[in-house]
Amino acid sequence: MSETIKAIADLFGTFQSDVRTDVEPLRKGHSADESDQLGRLSLEGGNFSEAIAHFKNAVDQREPRDISSRLELAGAYETADLFPQAFRQYEKALAIRPDSAEARAGIADLKKRYGKFRDSIDHLLMALEKDPTNAFMNFKLAETLRDAGAPRSAMEYAVNAVVAMPDNDYFHFWIGELNIQLGNYDEALQSLRAAVELSPGDDYYYLRCVVPFWRLGKRAEAIKSVRLASDLDPTKNMYYGLLEELLRANEQFEEADLEIPRSSKMDRYDEETVEKLLDEMGIGTD
Repeated sequence: MSETIKAIADLFGTFQSDVRTDVEPLRKGHSADESDQLGRLSLEGGNFSEAIAHFKNAVDQREPRDISSRLELAGAYETADLFPQAFRQYEKALAIRPDSAEARAGIADLKKRYGKFRDSIDHLLMALEKDPTNAFMNFKLAETLRDAGAPRSAMEYAVNAVVAMPDNDYFHFWIGELNIQLGNYDEALQSLRAAVELSPGDDYYYLRCVVPFWRLGKRAEAIKSVRLASDLDPTKNMYYGLLEELLRANEQFEEADLEIPRSSKMDRYDEETVEKLLDEMGIGTD
């Protein structure tokens, strides 16, 4: 890399891996679809500037009112942390197609990123007016409302997302998390169970069941949930640290001692995670 290019990259925060240092000309797609595909491949390879160039070509190759490539371009700018450029592309897309839910969702995400929750919510509500059963839009609105400090209002839209897409395990998990935040532990378990049933190999889902189980006085089930999580991913030392703490809190001291060889391997991040979980469960760590 030349000193000039490096200086520019340092000044503007350009990803060094994103700066082309070869002299091979950029391969151009023969159609908008091909250009989009090349752009996606470049994104997967971490070459943002190349991806942006391909999507720009695709925008030029498409019919003026077809905003699909422009949305891809906006997404590429977002991935590259070029948020003002992404915002402009979403606005252009929306000017062409005012009914575009994707463009409104993109603008809403960027507004939320800068703390403009009211604007973000307004855009998502307008998108839902056009397509009220859209699972993705309902979920985005639920996320935004929760982040804006309105978790109870978020629940309505999260439930709408589940109704529209009942087989999405993450939606069920998210509602479980929201219910934990609200202190609705019975409801949290119902949603987390649905998530586990839809994705039984996800150890994190079992881990999150621990909090409502313990809060409801179902200590044996909470301990079993940690064991199931550790069975799914035995490399996570944090599980053994949490298991040791729960066994001690349940006065199962001999069993707790058996976890020490593995729990002692926790790093600082593991220890902080365990402390947060114990705090959620109302267990003192003194």
